[in-house]
Amino acid sequence: MTAPRNLVLVDTSAWICFLARKKFPQIKKWVTTLLEEDRVAITGPVFLELIQGTRNQKEREETESRLEALHWLNIEERHWQQAADLGFRSRRKGLTISAIDAIISVVAIDYSCELLHYDSDYNLISENSKLKLFSNTA
Repeated sequence: MTAPRNLVLVDTSAWICFLARKKFPQIKKWVTTLLEEDRVAITGPVFLELIQGTRNQKEREETESRLEALHWLNIEERHWQQAADLGFRSRRKGLTISAIDAIISVVAIDYSCELLHYDSDYNLISENSKLKLFSNTA
């Protein structure tokens, strides 16, 4: 299944950098540009992690409202099997990846999205799968 307009799935780790008051100017620039171009995608586990990290009801409501404007990538039954397979194959190569990282990775792969992240585990996943990491070539 192909996502429209070259969407980029933004991982929780990149959102945390984007929302930080200081540091991470490159990630802030990339996310801002992708938002302006309406190319940002989100999926359930990222939504879950972001909402779980909010400090109060007001922040939760503001965060949910902002996330509603993004492109939602649904997780299908096949994605769970693919994530389990990715985890199994990774473990056989001596790599342990979290279940959340595995499901986010297979969703990005299946929807033909690049993944924007700030988590070195995704570098290892991309070296051992078809996961494409965001690279700003502009």
